[in-house]
Amino acid sequence: MATVKGHLAEHHKRSAVFDVNVASECEKLRKAFENLETHADSGDELKKAFGDAKASIGRLGQLFSGHAAYHRDAGQNVEKSADVDDLDKLVPTQISGIVDPSRAPSSGRLVPRSGQPTPADMPKVDMQFEHLVKVDD
Repeated sequence: MATVKGHLAEHHKRSAVFDVNVASECEKLRKAFENLETHADSGDELKKAFGDAKASIGRLGQLFSGHAAYHRDAGQNVEKSADVDDLDKLVPTQISGIVDPSRAPSSGRLVPRSGQPTPADMPKVDMQFEHLVKVDD
């Protein structure tokens, strides 16, 4: 599992198996509640409780079955996809520069580096007057 594709395929395979196993156990539990409901007295409050538990665990089992189907489908899609040999290839490598927060577009969210002044601390000076307030280091 040296590739991203291999990792995702293994994840979806294991998750699908887990979900199928949980759905199977939910079905066993549903049948047990059904049996208890059948053998309870008609007017008994336990009969209603067993019926509610049977319905609830049945829905839970269906959810796990649906999730298992999702993982099976996702695993098949991973098998069809292109492979990436190395996770380093997913790191952005073509950074063209660092943006000055005072010139950044207002639609972007700025994340200052540690120790860097926040955009609120920086003066708002028009570019044509910037040379008047610039401090040389």
